[in-house]
Amino acid sequence: MKKKENVSATCDEICHYIKDEVKSGDEVRLSIGRVYIPGTVINNNEGVIQIKIDSEIIKGLTTIDVNKLKKDLIELEHECADSICILEAKDD
Repeated sequence: MKKKENVSATCDEICHYIKDEVKSGDEVRLSIGRVYIPGTVINNNEGVIQIKIDSEIIKGLTTIDVNKLKKDLIELEHECADSICILEAKDD
């Protein structure tokens, strides 16, 4: 079973976490505004992430510039080889 960690973080801290910690092949689930985006990270270029979405409703590749959407970030769930990190946005 993977270790699970819940953390409260500012939107800036979540953006830095994505830029520094999210790698190709990791699973992410982003909540941005009213949009829930689950998928596999294909590429992370300084916080601009390319995600392969394979949900029931939406399938395909999308690119998200997290810094441009940071004010609407609600939560990031990041699953890598040995852990799951859940970062919930708090007020700056």
